[in-house]
Amino acid sequence: MSTDLEQVPLHAWVLEQAAPGARVLLLARDAVLAERLVAAGCTVLDMAGATELAPTHVVLSAEAGLPVLEETLRTVSASVPSATLLVGARNAASSTALLEVLSGKAPGALGATEETLTRCFSALGLRVLARRAVPCQPRTTPLAAGTEDALRGLFAQLSPATEADVLLYALAPAETREEASAPAHVPGLLSVVLWAGEPQARPLLDEALFSLACQEYQPLELVLVTPSRDEAARELLERYQSIGGYSFQLVEADARAAFSEGTRRAQGQYLAFLDAACVVYPDHYVKLVQALRDGPAAWAVSRARRTPIQGADRFVTHKRPLPLGEHLEPAHLHREPSLLFALAVDRSRLGPFPFEQVAERAPELPLRLVALFEPVFLGGIASFEQRFTGPEKDGPSGALPELRMLTSLGSVEERVERARAEGASAKGMRHRVIDELNNRFREGVPRLHGALKSLAGRLVR
Repeated sequence: MSTDLEQVPLHAWVLEQAAPGARVLLLARDAVLAERLVAAGCTVLDMAGATELAPTHVVLSAEAGLPVLEETLRTVSASVPSATLLVGARNAASSTALLEVLSGKAPGALGATEETLTRCFSALGLRVLARRAVPCQPRTTPLAAGTEDALRGLFAQLSPATEADVLLYALAPAETREEASAPAHVPGLLSVVLWAGEPQARPLLDEALFSLACQEYQPLELVLVTPSRDEAARELLERYQSIGGYSFQLVEADARAAFSEGTRRAQGQYLAFLDAACVVYPDHYVKLVQALRDGPAAWAVSRARRTPIQGADRFVTHKRPLPLGEHLEPAHLHREPSLLFALAVDRSRLGPFPFEQVAERAPELPLRLVALFEPVFLGGIASFEQRFTGPEKDGPSGALPELRMLTSLGSVEERVERARAEGASAKGMRHRVIDELNNRFREGVPRLHGALKSLAGRLVR
């Protein structure tokens, strides 16, 4: 019997991991894999042969279920601790499995997921030597193509693990038992991840920390991220700690990894971001967290200000509020990257959303949040501002990411009606301006009236 190797991911994985001369124990009978292993120069062992020749590799799968896999792994790792364990498992949380259950093509069944497998390996003291994910194949359900693509896209945005159909691992006993997983986020604690690595913003750190020390929200943790050891920053944190009563951590990371590393270290249920050029008003976080507690939203964002400062005296010419209007639109989050620093997130409401991974692309974080979670917007007077020196940057910092939006039809209709109303208002304003100009020039400069009337007609169109 011939079997296409690409159709059996576990076969390909075993042949890749087992070099010629390897002694491979197959716990389940598999004539095709055995034949290919022999052809590759390996020795195939059965249970009787394994007592005479210690296997270098043991092959097993999770087809019988996670409890059976866990017990088998425990037994094998204790019996042949020098062997590499090669494991294959279908991902019960893959988008293919989820869609097949939803469409009635397959019965719902509990199985192994990447999260449950990782917990199992850790509990047994096994470390992952190598891992591979076999991606899902499209068009596996009777759903329309556009529907299936959209659902797969939403699943992937919520949890990248749904893109894997099969999970393959090479395992070995760890030299020491791995540390226990990080404890759950501290309820009620707000962690503010503060980046202080930009040279032009570093002189403003003192004021940023003072504004945080004056925050009315408690309990508060500051996670200050700098590109290298910064004792001056530590002294500032310690100076203002007596005022604010916050706890703090110092983290070293470069600009690209600053917010993701700070997020991993932050202990709070609530999380916010700042940079050294920001200042927050005393009630800023009180209002954001209260808005989250009062409703079901996963995150909240306030109105902000962009504030230019000039000279050694830090003279302020104006403060530009953003966004304008009383409604927050996804486009605002793209056009105004500063809104990243005006939000607070309740991490307990994000489920499997890869928050730490997305934080590596910090400017995109608000957009990726709004694609799946409707935020609470605090209009009114801004309670946060980002200051800058020199000319203000125009427009977004990068291209708009490809995202699937999960929102209600009512929200879409409301946005359309709002856009129409704003468009009609702008058109009416143009008409009023043109009419006023027309009247003035007709009375003051009659000879130009005809030319201006023609021009006005073109502007209206």
